[in-house]
Amino acid sequence: MRITESNMASRYMDSINKTRERLVNLQSQTATGKRVLKVSDDPQGTALILRLKSILTANEQYISNTQEAQSFMEVTSNTLDQIADVLTLLKEVITRAMNGSLTETYDTFALQVDEFLDEVVHLSNTQFNGRYIFSGTNILEQPFTLAADRSAVTINPNGITGTIEVPIAEGLKQNINIDGQEAFRGTGLFDLFIKLRTALQAGHSPTKADIDEIDSMLDHILTQSSKAGLIAQQLTHHVSYLEGQTISLQSLLSMVQDTDIAESITQLQQNELMLQAALSITARILPKTLLDYLR
Repeated sequence: MRITESNMASRYMDSINKTRERLVNLQSQTATGKRVLKVSDDPQGTALILRLKSILTANEQYISNTQEAQSFMEVTSNTLDQIADVLTLLKEVITRAMNGSLTETYDTFALQVDEFLDEVVHLSNTQFNGRYIFSGTNILEQPFTLAADRSAVTINPNGITGTIEVPIAEGLKQNINIDGQEAFRGTGLFDLFIKLRTALQAGHSPTKADIDEIDSMLDHILTQSSKAGLIAQQLTHHVSYLEGQTISLQSLLSMVQDTDIAESITQLQQNELMLQAALSITARILPKTLLDYLR
């Protein structure tokens, strides 16, 4: 087979162009720090990179969901603790009234209980990021309303029950609320304050049964607070797990996607030498053309 000067020139130029292309790719990889810049660089690696990025994006959303759920439950627990504190103060007032204190009248005791009622109604309507924490699934609607004549507390007619769940991992959802029905036994908490205030206003001395009822409600509220606190704690641990998972995924992504700078620089230098050698050899091997002789 006869190899013409044109064939030789074409082969040499093809080799030089391929070396130049490798140089450009290596320069881009070194500059960007990314080994895979397009699908053709590594089709299998590209598929893995896309999968890892998808998992990372989902993981970031799970972390965000879990952190917000954690804060929601912490606010719930703290609010219930504050209500428990008010119940403790209520018990002290009722105990003094039951013991027939001479320094305060029943009207004074009734006024204190009425102030406590205002406080627990306010706390029961606590919001977190614009959402009522005890409204069940009706999070945008106020769950409890104190009547104008202060004779009763009414429930949102659309309801105060329902479970709110958020995804915190693939295939895993977490309940992030304690609804008003569960937290306060409907209006039971408020009815207790109203009953005691009304009795004091009428001049009736509290009884041991009243103290027992306060203790029962206090135990219930503390139980609900502990429940919310436990969920918040579990979510805190879950956030740590997800963050650790994210670090592992990012490390794996880096292994697949990122450039080994030292190796890339070495290859870059090698290809630069190869290009220089190819240009030098080509200049020597290719015969001179008629044009060269005419110069």
